[in-house]
Amino acid sequence: MQTATNAGRSTTRSVAEHVVEPIKRQIAESAEQRADQRLGFTARRAAVLAAVICVLTLTIAGPVRTYFAQRTEMAQLDATEAALRRQIADLEQKKVKLADPAYIAAQARERLGFVKPGDIPFQVQLPPGAPGSAQPGGETPKPASNNPWYTSLWHTIADAPHLPPAPPAPAPADQPPSPALNPTGPGG
Repeated sequence: MQTATNAGRSTTRSVAEHVVEPIKRQIAESAEQRADQRLGFTARRAAVLAAVICVLTLTIAGPVRTYFAQRTEMAQLDATEAALRRQIADLEQKKVKLADPAYIAAQARERLGFVKPGDIPFQVQLPPGAPGSAQPGGETPKPASNNPWYTSLWHTIADAPHLPPAPPAPAPADQPPSPALNPTGPGG
């Protein structure tokens, strides 16, 4: 009887092995398929995530660029405003000066050569090449021009400053005297 049970067990084992083996193979194959599917699913997820990130980046890029451009423009406008405020302050100072009758009289004397009634006008003219009598700490005298008074007046109110014409160049002193003026002559 023992042999019959042994024989029955071996048949049961062989039947069990025939049934279990395909099930084991099927389980292994399905596990591989799931792993492959997971990899494919992960790749799809990564692609979708990358696309979403690209769309978000492109969506945000425009407003960010506008933000920085506006900040730059604001900084430039602030600098312009500060320069204009300084210019306004300078003009206000000039306005106060021009309201002073003493300043206006001084400018009329200096620029236009006006004198008060009863004063005797005179102008010191130095010979060409003479050093100026500039006082230490004082302003250097402006070169006199041969322009009429109305031209000087026009230049003071014109937009661009006009420089007086350059004085004529002095004659060169290195030239030898001409032979006709030589009293000793060529022979003696």
